[in-house]
Amino acid sequence: CHIGSQIFDAEPFVLAARVMMDFMAKVRDEVGIDLKELNLGGGFGIKYVREDDPTPLATYIEEVSTALKQKAEELDFPVPFICIEPGRSIVGEAGITLYTVGFVKDIPGARTYVCIDGGMTDNPRYALYGAKYTVMVANRASEQSTMKVTIAGKSCESGDIIQKDVEVPSVQEGDIVAVLATGAYNYSMSSNYNRLTRPAVVMIRDGKPRIIVKRETLDDLIKNDV
Repeated sequence: CHIGSQIFDAEPFVLAARVMMDFMAKVRDEVGIDLKELNLGGGFGIKYVREDDPTPLATYIEEVSTALKQKAEELDFPVPFICIEPGRSIVGEAGITLYTVGFVKDIPGARTYVCIDGGMTDNPRYALYGAKYTVMVANRASEQSTMKVTIAGKSCESGDIIQKDVEVPSVQEGDIVAVLATGAYNYSMSSNYNRLTRPAVVMIRDGKPRIIVKRETLDDLIKNDV
């Protein structure tokens, strides 16, 4: 089963486990099949922005395990082998996307756009459903925020936005914008929209970087063209 995504409370998972145990007992009683494995899916929330307050994974597991054992005893049903799919909660916060600022466009009375060398092609989540992220200017991380800006991409689309109304220090061409907690979904959802190339993916461990996905080139884009 899968009950949703970016869930911060343990109670919905507990309820789902009880519902699934009832269903497994119903299958046993009606068709005589003893299901021995239960996949409870994922959806565990992570911290994208300051107000997010995820529950530790151990808390989920403890509460769901207790509920499963109680339900198994109540139904006289063997406790099944349990699978979960923690996905985003493992890799989400491990990833950071870095962009270089190309230019800053101030529209008096409207908004200030910080235009970057990427966008919805490498992270379509804001364009699709308004996903929230923490954004900072990496090379000015210790400076006080002095302006509110919108981070815009280069796909030539009005919806090509990474994040609206984020507070940053005075930003200028050449600065490095960091978008935090992009380790989940971003790469798998990326595309070559408008024939743009995808960036490299670099893994860093103990301060040592290594490329795990090479940067795409223009030759990569046209290699299948006939």
